[in-house]
Amino acid sequence: MRIGIERLTGRDQAREAYPCVEGPTLWAEGLPLSQQWFAANLGEHIEGFHLKDLEEGRVIGHIYWAPSERALVPYEIEDRVAFLYCEWVQTPYRGRGLMRRLFGEFIEALKQEGYKGVLVDGTEIEDYMHYSHFAKRGFRVIQDFGQFKLMYLPLAQEEVAVRRLEPKVPVEERAPVEVLIIGSRFCPVGSVAVLLVRKVAEAEEFRGKVLIEEVPATREAIARYGVADGIFINGKMKFLGPVGEEGVRRAIQEELGRTD
Repeated sequence: MRIGIERLTGRDQAREAYPCVEGPTLWAEGLPLSQQWFAANLGEHIEGFHLKDLEEGRVIGHIYWAPSERALVPYEIEDRVAFLYCEWVQTPYRGRGLMRRLFGEFIEALKQEGYKGVLVDGTEIEDYMHYSHFAKRGFRVIQDFGQFKLMYLPLAQEEVAVRRLEPKVPVEERAPVEVLIIGSRFCPVGSVAVLLVRKVAEAEEFRGKVLIEEVPATREAIARYGVADGIFINGKMKFLGPVGEEGVRRAIQEELGRTD
């Protein structure tokens, strides 16, 4: 097996983005929307490295990140710090040290470019960015938000100045159910949720009762709302992570029950 690592420099590489979508899953439905977002934002709000199986000619893993001064995250962070959005190695390739190799190249590039350190939101979700994986690499928890833990890996600077923003998601009472979608294109899981919300809101039972507003993820939007990504129903984040059509329908029905 011959493995290569490439840094993403051209927007045409977006067609290979998100190797985390393995096989014909529900999340594959959100892949085109996320790849479109990726192509539009590469080099500005997202950077990346791809891990490739050179014999198969396909991408099998990734690291996606952004400089703190351009990262779409709900934090104020000093400049020249890398924020790691997400990483993945496909299931059949695990246990071969490939993530260690990919992460090592990522860190070497950051050192050469003078970055102070790396931040990441570790989670308590076993299959997604679990904080223990980062702790093993030397990251330490600097702020604990329960399900999410902000972690820091020093490179050239031991401490980092970072402040979490306060969410400010308004309810304007323009309809019985207001849905505010902020970003939610970066990850195919979020893109699928966007597609499902649109579909469910158009159903006959909800027609005229649900108002959807979609706000692109920008630095200005983050400053306004205090969040970088999410789907809010009457000001509340009703689901976090993967959700199916029934979960979306139930969330809207719950809010209609409160307003009837």
